[in-house]
Amino acid sequence: MFQSDPRRFASTMNDQGIFCGRVIGDMLIHCVVSFDNGIDENRMKKAVRLSLDAEPILGCRCVTGWWRMYWERRTDLDNIGLFRFAAAEDTEKEVIRFLTAPADPCEDPQIQLLLIRSERDTLCIKVNHVAADAGAVKAYAYLLASVYQKLGDNPGYTPEINLSGTRSMRQISSRFGFSDKFRMLRRGLRDLKNIFLPRMNYSFSLTKGSVSDRTFLLRRIQSEQFRRLRDYGRQHGATINDLLLTAIYRAFFELIRPEPGIPLRLVTTADLRRYLPTKKAGAVCNLSGLVYLNMTRKSGSAFNDTLSEIRDRMNFIKKDFIGLGQPPLFVIPSKILPAAWNQWLGNRMFRQSLSIGKNITHAFTNMGIIDTEQLVFGSVKVSDAFLTAPVVFSPFFLIGLSGFGESLTMSAGFCDTAVNKPVVEHLLSLIENELQQIR
Repeated sequence: MFQSDPRRFASTMNDQGIFCGRVIGDMLIHCVVSFDNGIDENRMKKAVRLSLDAEPILGCRCVTGWWRMYWERRTDLDNIGLFRFAAAEDTEKEVIRFLTAPADPCEDPQIQLLLIRSERDTLCIKVNHVAADAGAVKAYAYLLASVYQKLGDNPGYTPEINLSGTRSMRQISSRFGFSDKFRMLRRGLRDLKNIFLPRMNYSFSLTKGSVSDRTFLLRRIQSEQFRRLRDYGRQHGATINDLLLTAIYRAFFELIRPEPGIPLRLVTTADLRRYLPTKKAGAVCNLSGLVYLNMTRKSGSAFNDTLSEIRDRMNFIKKDFIGLGQPPLFVIPSKILPAAWNQWLGNRMFRQSLSIGKNITHAFTNMGIIDTEQLVFGSVKVSDAFLTAPVVFSPFFLIGLSGFGESLTMSAGFCDTAVNKPVVEHLLSLIENELQQIR
């Protein structure tokens, strides 16, 4: 086993930014994996423990010092509840219970796993966003599968410890020269413009109440419809992401009915691993950028019209350092300001956004495709898998998307179930209706 290292691991700039985001949501990303056959729970428990040696950051707790946040290796990894096994008649109910259970990166493990045994086994993985983004959660799932498989061949197997892999944004920024970095700064100024201008925008606000009353809604896009979307996108030079953004905007427009000329602002994400030669980060980390879109409702416009506008905007952004505009704007504050001040600023921005009311920005995150060739647990076949984005506290709202094979899963985690669930169900149904019109 990897021995606890008394050294303190410095927290990166993106760790601090994500930590401030905890006031908006629970900052937990999940991966749910379904199997056709039974998993060996004892081997899985061992694989989980070994995975925290392979990626040591996951065996740490986050410590919030006044000047800097840092990671500190835990000494109790063999005694805390990293992995649980449970038999259940209602798998879906147990999955939702696990997905909505909170976890604190300063006290609880950065990862927690639950193996549910019913008619088929289901593995639920919970990873704190302070340590990892969706791309890293997928990478961890592949690592866990690999360790589990190798333990079947060799019970004494121990994975290589990743002590040299960087978690910093420098693994990306170091690949660009001065002129490119200047263009990134220009990208950042454009992003700021999209964030703050125009000052008035419409939003879809959920009722704010207790953050303890949490739930998830899941909607599936099965293989036949997925193929229709893929083929339709190819015919119109658009991606699946463009199609989903189009359907989401049109659903929001139908629900909110904003006045013409006043935009609805939506933030979406970009995986910055696209800028790395292997598309893989040096270690488990956060490498996600943000993209802001302002769209206005045009009365009587068809799906194709909205799609064309979104496709053209996204193509332009992709050519202009997509996702890299904001990191340079936050590097200086994170370097010169104490961590406590950065958290105070994050909390203040959150409170100000609540006071603005209609100017709340909602989000859509495409967490990408889960690689079926890497998610292999030996002879046990994986029949399905999906990711969920964090639960977001009202009045904010976030839709997550992930893919597996020829299927897509939409997820939305939110609070105040009794009041907000019918509204969210209606919105997701409107999105599905938009997509079902595609032939």
